[in-house]
Amino acid sequence: MNEDIKTQIEEWHEGDRHQEIIDILERIPAAERDYETIGTLARAYNNIDEYAKAAALLESVRAEGEEDAVWNFRMGYSQYYLDNNVEALRCFNKAHKLEPEDDDTLYFVRQCNINVPFAGRVEKFWNWFMDNEQKLSDMISPRIQEEADDFVAFIHEGTALISENMYYNLGGDYEFSFSVEGWPDLFILYPYIISRMPECLKAKWKFYPFNHGTDKAFGFRMYGADIDTARIMVRASYIERSGQFDISYYENSLNALAKNESDSAMWVILENTLGEGVSFKYIDGIEQALESGDDMIPLSELRTHIKETLEAHGQQFFDNPKDIYSTYRLNPQESDELRYDVIIGSTCLDSVVADYYNDSTDIFDHINSFGAQAVFIAFPNPDDIDGNDILNLRHDIEDRISADILEPMNLGKVLGGASGIHSSYIDLIVYDLITFIHAVKPLLEQYPQFDCYLSDFRRNSELTRLTEASTGLIGAR
Repeated sequence: MNEDIKTQIEEWHEGDRHQEIIDILERIPAAERDYETIGTLARAYNNIDEYAKAAALLESVRAEGEEDAVWNFRMGYSQYYLDNNVEALRCFNKAHKLEPEDDDTLYFVRQCNINVPFAGRVEKFWNWFMDNEQKLSDMISPRIQEEADDFVAFIHEGTALISENMYYNLGGDYEFSFSVEGWPDLFILYPYIISRMPECLKAKWKFYPFNHGTDKAFGFRMYGADIDTARIMVRASYIERSGQFDISYYENSLNALAKNESDSAMWVILENTLGEGVSFKYIDGIEQALESGDDMIPLSELRTHIKETLEAHGQQFFDNPKDIYSTYRLNPQESDELRYDVIIGSTCLDSVVADYYNDSTDIFDHINSFGAQAVFIAFPNPDDIDGNDILNLRHDIEDRISADILEPMNLGKVLGGASGIHSSYIDLIVYDLITFIHAVKPLLEQYPQFDCYLSDFRRNSELTRLTEASTGLIGAR
C-alpha cells in the first residue's frame, strides 16, 4: 500500500468514512493484498458492523498476525460482536499481553470476562474433569519427567477453562491442592470451585482450596541450601493492633544464605508449614535471628502458638482469610466520587478496598480474569433516618442479598459494607454478574425509598442503575 493511499485512508478513518476505505481497498486484487492492507480492510468492515467479513479477512493472515497486538485486537473485536466471547477473550488477552498499556484492549478484556462468567467456567471445568477422569487417574503417577510434563500440560487444559492464572499442586492418593500464590481473592474463589465438585468424584479425589500446611517436618532445598525444617526455631511477637505476628527465625543452613534469599525461602516454608491462609493473614513480617534463643519454639509448634495467642487476646482463629471481617475507619472527604464519604466499614477482602482508594485495579482485574466481579451497591442515606437505623437497614439488605440470592443461586459472597455521610455501600464478589443483576433488582425494588446503583470496585467506573426512587441521584449533595 503506497503512502498516498495510507494518508487518504487515515483521513477517511478519522472521518468515519469506512465504506470509502472498503471501496478503494477492494479494488486491489486479493492476490496482491499484503498483511497491512488486509488488516486495514478488516478494520473498516468492523467499523460498519460487518464482523463476519472482518473475521474472515483476519483469519486469512492468522500466521502473520498471532503475535501482533493490533491483529489480536481486531480479531477480538470481530468475535466479540459475533457473540463468540470465549474466542474474543482469548484474542483480547493476547493483545493485552503484547500491549498492556492499551486502555481499549483492557476495556474489552473486562467486558468479555463479564460475558464468560466464573460460575459457567467452573461448571465447564468439572464437566471436563469428569469426561477425562479415567485418563487423569492413569496419568497421576508419572514414572519419568516426560510423563510428568504431559500430565501437567493436560491438567492445564482443564484449569485454563477457568483461568490461565491458576496454580496448583498434585499429591499422591488423588490429591489436588490449588495455590493462591499471594492473591487474597483466591481464598474466596477457590473454595467456590471445590463447592461445585460433582458428588461422584468425592469418594476418590481430594481437592483443597489452598495449601493447608503440615505439622510434620520436611526436607527443603532452595538457593542451593538443604534445610531440615525440624531444626528451624522461631520467635513469634504478637502485634495487638493488627492481630498479626512478626517472626524471627534461625537455622544454620537457612541463615547462611543472603538475607533476601533466606527470607524468600522462609516465606515458602511458612506457607507449607502453617498453610497459605494462616501465613497470609497472621504473619506480618519475618527476619533472621542472630542465634537461637531460649524464647524460641520449634517451627512445628508455631501454628498452635498463634492460635492460643489469638484466643488469649479474645480473637478467633481462622484457617481461611475469607472468614475474617476487619473494621476500618476513614476521614470522609468532600468529593463527588463514591466512597469518599465513608466513615466506617468492614470487609473480608481489605486489599480490594485499599486498591480502590489507591486508584489501583490489580485485585479487581485479577478477580475479573476469573470471570468473577468485585462490585458494590450504593444508595443514598435518607435525611429522615438516623445513623443506627441506616446501618441496620444496610445489614438487612446485605443479609437478604446473601440468603435469597447469593447462597441459593451460588452467585457469590458479601464482602462487607461501609457507611458514609451521604451514602451506604454493600460490597460483593459475584460469580455471574448478569444473572445477579437480574436477580437483585426485584429484591431492591422492595425498598422504594432508595435509588440503588451498582459500581465496579474501581474509581470512576460507570454506574448501573438498579432501582429508581424519588430521592435523587446517588451522591447528591
